[in-house]
Amino acid sequence: MKIFFLITTVLFLSSCGEKKDKRELLTGMYKLIVSENLDTNGVWRADPWAKDGTGYIVYDGLGHMAVHITREGYKDYNWLNRNDALKPEKIEARIDSMSVDELKAAVREFAGSYAYAANYTMEDTADIVIHHRLTASIPAEWGTVAPRAFSFSGDTVILRVLDGNRRLKWLKMQ
Repeated sequence: MKIFFLITTVLFLSSCGEKKDKRELLTGMYKLIVSENLDTNGVWRADPWAKDGTGYIVYDGLGHMAVHITREGYKDYNWLNRNDALKPEKIEARIDSMSVDELKAAVREFAGSYAYAANYTMEDTADIVIHHRLTASIPAEWGTVAPRAFSFSGDTVILRVLDGNRRLKWLKMQ
């Protein structure tokens, strides 16, 4: 009986350490290197939506994460200054002064920003991180779950969407 208890305790503690190690490995801030889609021939190709854009993802090690990806040129869009962009009356005045074509261009530009914040958990038996979205730039994603397979190649983490054909490569920031 003592041997059974000892073996059970050792196995339990070693599995707890493994989970902590995975979380520690993932903890940090990463910059997007590339977002890729798997084509019908089984070849990974750069996703045109994110090509030459900017992206960051952060895992805090405590179970919280955030991601923000923008298309190329997003930061250069001439909208409102930082202070006016938070004032409803300034936003309304700007929108009211825009032509239909300018409004279409603004919607296209703002659709070039993808972000969400989430709590995350990790699978015990697989290299899976599950994002439990709290907020998102796409309203339909609020409160949804996004499981991601993860692997490492040096300082790069590769996150693969489990319900699609996309993977993102992120370089750890120092």
